[in-house]
Amino acid sequence: MPRSGKSKAAGRLKFSLGIGGTLSSTLDQAFRAEEFGYDFIWVPDHLTDIPPASAVYDAWTMLAYIGAKTSRAMLASGVTDTQRMHPAKTASTVATLDNLTGGRAVLGIGAGEVMNTRPYGMEWESADVRILRVKEYIQVVKTLWSSSFEHQVGFEGELYNFKEAHLGLAPVQKPGPPIYVGAFASNAMLEIAGELADGWYPGSFYSPEGFKEKVKVVRDAATGAGRRPSEVDLVATVPVIFGSDAKTMENLKKAFRRSLVINRYMLRLLGEEEAYEIVSKTLQYQLIAPTPAYAKLLEKTFRSLPISDEALERGISEMMAVGTAAEVTEAVARFVKAGASHVHIANLLGGESTVRRFAEEVIPALRG
Repeated sequence: MPRSGKSKAAGRLKFSLGIGGTLSSTLDQAFRAEEFGYDFIWVPDHLTDIPPASAVYDAWTMLAYIGAKTSRAMLASGVTDTQRMHPAKTASTVATLDNLTGGRAVLGIGAGEVMNTRPYGMEWESADVRILRVKEYIQVVKTLWSSSFEHQVGFEGELYNFKEAHLGLAPVQKPGPPIYVGAFASNAMLEIAGELADGWYPGSFYSPEGFKEKVKVVRDAATGAGRRPSEVDLVATVPVIFGSDAKTMENLKKAFRRSLVINRYMLRLLGEEEAYEIVSKTLQYQLIAPTPAYAKLLEKTFRSLPISDEALERGISEMMAVGTAAEVTEAVARFVKAGASHVHIANLLGGESTVRRFAEEVIPALRG
């Protein structure tokens, strides 16, 4: 049954899971996500990742395979950039997945990263150009999804121009598969999500207060574009950890420190300006260089980051859901109150038990 575009962001609170790792673990995570009742499965769309990356799979091939083995969960790229494929090819790829899976494809789109472009000879454009490219890319994809042999389409933009074009395959979902804009700190990207997209996928994490501020940017842009703010699905990425014993907290602080280095904007959210200024901009996820030298610099910065245990504990308390099932539920509920219509759990410390327990004990409580 085709899914109505009008109801993509409406209805019950949604939950999703990102997957990765070895081939067997990646597939197992996907199948368990469907089994446990998660609504979305997100697969990174990269050529490489933070070094040393153990295994990086083509997102659309992986999603097609997962789609053949599942029947309910939405299948999303988290997220595809605009540099590596022309929007016509992306529109065709997503339409194909949508047909293969009976209307379960989701296009996550973002401004890209250096590691997936520059090392392969692709230009890394200025921020203004990349943001404009995302906006036109979404417009082109939507235009092509509306096309047919009898209904040829065209587009006139600053970066893309064509006429009398159509796709040979229409998507199952009408007017097209959901499009989620991947963005964290950029208000310009959040505005695109509000103006044109079906959802916002932050990928990284905030405090509830920081999340609420970004939600307002998206909603204001939606209103300014003549849309209902409720049309945009607002995803909160929340690290979930069951347990708060000394060993768990030690491991969590290590994982958090690394996250703060590759996304220093979170340091600013915590008020840690000294640490923010020390972390090199080149270490930010968008600018990662997939080289041994980068890996050494990342490790050095991670170990020497001038942030106290007290600040780490405060950040964990503000940005994560840690403890018993009741404590995790209460922490996630803060993000729902701040505007989230969709919760993406970040399983920072790994393990199937976290994914299962969240599905069994937290999701019913939040929906109830």
